Amino acid sequence: MHQSGQNIRPLTAEVQRVLRVELLRDSCSATKIANLFAINRRALHRHLKAEGSSFRQVTNEVRCEIACWLLARSDLPVSHIAEVLNYAEISAFSRAFHRWTGQSPSVWRSTHRGPVG
Repeated sequence: MHQSGQNIRPLTAEVQRVLRVELLRDSCSATKIANLFAINRRALHRHLKAEGSSFRQVTNEVRCEIACWLLARSDLPVSHIAEVLNYAEISAFSRAFHRWTGQSPSVWRSTHRGPVG
C-alpha cells in the first residue's frame, strides 16, 4: 500500500478512489472496503481517524461528488440518482444532499448545470 517518493497517497484518498466505484456497484460497508485494502474494519477506522477523517465522512464526500456530477452533467431524474447512490427513499437522498450542499438537488442542478452527455 505504501510507495516511496511522491506517489504516496493517504488512505483517505485511496478509500475515496475505491468508493467511487463501489458505491455505484452496490451499497458498501467499512468491512468490505477494509478487506479490499487487506486490513480489518477497526484498522481502517484508526487510519482514517489519524488522517482526520472517518469512513462515514469519506463515504458522504464521495456520494456528494457523484451526486453533483450526475446532477450537473446528466438528465437523470433525482429519484434515479438517489437509487444509484443506494438511497431507499428520494426524501432521504434529498435531506442528505441538502446537508452536504445547503440546497435541494433540483435547486443545485438549476444553478450548476453543465454540458450534458
